[in-house]
Amino acid sequence: MTSRAWIAAALVCASCLGLTSCVANDSTTEIRLFLAQKPGPEDALPSALKAASDGLDAASSRLVGTTRDVSYFVSKYMDPQRGTPGFCLMVAKLPDGPSNSFCGSADGMWTSGSGTGGARVIESNDEVPEGWTRLSDFLIVNPDAKP
Repeated sequence: MTSRAWIAAALVCASCLGLTSCVANDSTTEIRLFLAQKPGPEDALPSALKAASDGLDAASSRLVGTTRDVSYFVSKYMDPQRGTPGFCLMVAKLPDGPSNSFCGSADGMWTSGSGTGGARVIESNDEVPEGWTRLSDFLIVNPDAKP
């Protein structure tokens, strides 16, 4: 192989690596990857959240994390009227405190409630606003946020 061919091949490889390693996953992809993980006992939804919405796939739920006795879950969701897939974001103050949820598209998904604060789905490279905490690549939380 000539030196020009080697240089061209190296440039193509470098370009491909740059494109794959620098692109952040969108929130939908991040949640899908998160839900694909093997479930553990901590992922089971509290009873208060199992009836969060028609179309909720409770068996797919995963615990994203817990902050100040507030637990944050995501699960798969199928809109019963439109038949479109999405996700549910569910928040509960444990063990038996208030809870709230929102189901739909991951883009711009958020929920807040009295006693649970707020949770928002964001992109992995988005800045975290003051007062909020990044709980995962796709979720920020603020237990003090008001509805």
